[in-house]
Amino acid sequence: MDSRANYSYVAQVNICKTSEFFKYNITYPVLKLYDKYVYHDMYDREIIININNEICEDVMEFKNSVKKQAIAYKKLYTEKLSKSDEDYVKYRYEVYINNEVTYDRNNIISIVMTKYEFTGGAHGMTYLDAYNYNLLTGDRLTLKDMFKPGIDYEEIVNNFIKEEINNKPENYFKGDEGFKGISENQSFYIDEDGIVIYFGLYEIAPYYIGIPKFKLKFDEFNKYLNYN
Repeated sequence: MDSRANYSYVAQVNICKTSEFFKYNITYPVLKLYDKYVYHDMYDREIIININNEICEDVMEFKNSVKKQAIAYKKLYTEKLSKSDEDYVKYRYEVYINNEVTYDRNNIISIVMTKYEFTGGAHGMTYLDAYNYNLLTGDRLTLKDMFKPGIDYEEIVNNFIKEEINNKPENYFKGDEGFKGISENQSFYIDEDGIVIYFGLYEIAPYYIGIPKFKLKFDEFNKYLNYN
């Protein structure tokens, strides 16, 4: 990967609020054109607008989903649990979102959103959502797009992940619960020296392992890759 700068930059928006039964603190990215490119014929402002809308809508959908649960819990607690003779724990539902721009050049941008929700119980849940875009077309990149046409990328990636798992088999589920291969819409993001394949909590490993990640380094897999 070379280092051609993109025509846009990333600003950050923060929204936060705390109430008795619901709290959120969210920071999400907003792409903006550099001033000198605002009226440049080569770049379509609608692409930037559409990307921003997609990210914002996903963030708000996540927040509002937990908010809806918090409203239902508030009603239950107020009308029933608080009046019970049993000593129920009072929860406050929570949402935290932050993000990191892991790659931003060559007309490609990769943004990793970390989303956390707490809805009662022993612990909350953390999710990663990656937003990988071709800024010239506005297309959201798939893992297949990262490889040259005709390359059996699934075999390459599957073999690599299996080798990594075999190095520390005690960290991963086995049998039917273990890794069986990447999916058609496999989650990934791009960083400065490779493509990071990742899986959700509990997907292929116990909770204490965290979010499993496997990096295909550019210097090792460059010959297979499309974006280089």
